[in-house]
Amino acid sequence: MTTTLLHPSIENLQQFSDSFDIEKLLQSEGVLPWLLANGWKYDDESSLIANIVDESTSLDQVWESDEFNFNALPDEDQEKLHQIFEHFYL
Repeated sequence: MTTTLLHPSIENLQQFSDSFDIEKLLQSEGVLPWLLANGWKYDDESSLIANIVDESTSLDQVWESDEFNFNALPDEDQEKLHQIFEHFYL
């Protein structure tokens, strides 16, 4: 399986434009723009994931979180998350 990550841009976040200010979101240094650009819905789950990643200091700390069971996600979503996390932690 090949997973291609999209960098957050106005074009690939346009579908969510009713939910938030795209310009402000793109200035964020957090993981939420990456999640949305790569197909996550703008909801409580994606916000929780973003908060966990933004507050964690290592990849292991993210995957071992008590707040969210990352292992319960489908393999494709886990792969996307892993690549996004590597961007932030490597």
